[in-house]
Amino acid sequence: MTINGITGRTPRLRPSEKALLHLLRINGALSKAELARLSNMSAQGVSIIVERLLDLNLLRKEPKQRGRVGQPSTPITLNPDGAVSVGMFIAKSSAQLVVSDFHGEIRAERRIRYTDVQDSATTQSLFEAAETLPEAIGAPLWDRHVGVGIATSETLLKTFGHAGPDSDLAGADAKPSLAQRLEERFNVPIYCINDIRAACIAELSIGSHDASNSTLYLHLGETLGAGIILEGRLIGPETQLSSSLHHLPFPGGANDHVGDVASIRALQERIGRNRGYLDEQIQNDFADTQESFGLWRSEAVRALSIAIRAASATLIVDRVLIASPLRKSTLAGIVSELRYTHEAATDSRVPLPEISMETVTPHPRARGAAMTPFLKIFGAPDTRMQPGGQQRHVA
Repeated sequence: MTINGITGRTPRLRPSEKALLHLLRINGALSKAELARLSNMSAQGVSIIVERLLDLNLLRKEPKQRGRVGQPSTPITLNPDGAVSVGMFIAKSSAQLVVSDFHGEIRAERRIRYTDVQDSATTQSLFEAAETLPEAIGAPLWDRHVGVGIATSETLLKTFGHAGPDSDLAGADAKPSLAQRLEERFNVPIYCINDIRAACIAELSIGSHDASNSTLYLHLGETLGAGIILEGRLIGPETQLSSSLHHLPFPGGANDHVGDVASIRALQERIGRNRGYLDEQIQNDFADTQESFGLWRSEAVRALSIAIRAASATLIVDRVLIASPLRKSTLAGIVSELRYTHEAATDSRVPLPEISMETVTPHPRARGAAMTPFLKIFGAPDTRMQPGGQQRHVA
């Protein structure tokens, strides 16, 4: 593909150009003067960069803002049609595929269900679903697609990610992984990341936030996942959790950790269910009035409180976001009880952050996966590739 005379699927951008794109992504529309102030660049330098990015169709001008003191300003924002990417979130019983525009909005989506995530038929279904996406958004927009992000658990990354020389997928008789097949089919970079990290990327890039704030993200799923956004930077290796808070000891438990208590697995064990993962049917089976659920919720809130206090005692955490595949009303009850627990605490030596539910809906992890190619290619110093991450680029 050629973008305004620049050969290749994406233009080669200078660090200063990437920096301005990143500022616009995390702050929204800004004037040239505001960009100069936030970037510490000269007004002339910003003007030159903005004009080039406008020429590449990565930016667009908004209507002039009048009625203020001085000359009217023209806000600059990301062009939604400047680029698109594909995001996949692969869970144990279903997968979500989305096409995201440059603003992070969904242009097309697919939902795939299966009984065995490890079955080769599942990989084939995911690949075939991805092949339908170009037609769903049309050739002109698809011609500006720049990459694919795959988000899944650390365990499943070995199944769907790239096969390195020491991978279980390597070998003469091994079939190509989903990442390898998509790379060959679409001729774009494929980025494979942990699903909790993908949710953090969604919050960082398209969520409701202050770019200078620090966030602790806790996912109450089959296990307790944790991620940390520190002053606008997502910390930790690409394919691993950003935090080990789930390993904190849980007082009074039998060799339990916080992550063992605040988890869907613990709830399933308490109510006597033996299911591999929480799905919609199990969600509907839980009633907040059930004694077993109430006991689990009390312990889960206590465990979450321990994790939040530990993080707050070490870092300056401005807010905590709680996510879960539980019903929204059920999760809201957990968040409310957690807030009450913290407000009733007598020890005020550790400042406690605001607590709420995640802000990116729907499909936060699929959308976070889709945002990953944008952040990698168009500039995001907070999500640089760390040692051990899975990434390959097409020459």
